[in-house]
Amino acid sequence: MARIDERQEFSSWLLALQAGVLTEIQLDTLQQLIDDGKAVDLEAAARYLDWQDSVIDPTEHFYGH
Repeated sequence: MARIDERQEFSSWLLALQAGVLTEIQLDTLQQLIDDGKAVDLEAAARYLDWQDSVIDPTEHFYGH
């Protein structure tokens, strides 16, 4: 899982991955999801974190952002 101190400066893990702007630590975070069996590849891991961010932040989720 992403840690608070790794808070990204982008709105989507998937878009950041596709744009090639993730740091090594952020890529390691995605790889850990694969290693933990929560995702099959980096894109799936990025989608998982995007989904998780939408559920964990109830204010954003409530307003549909």
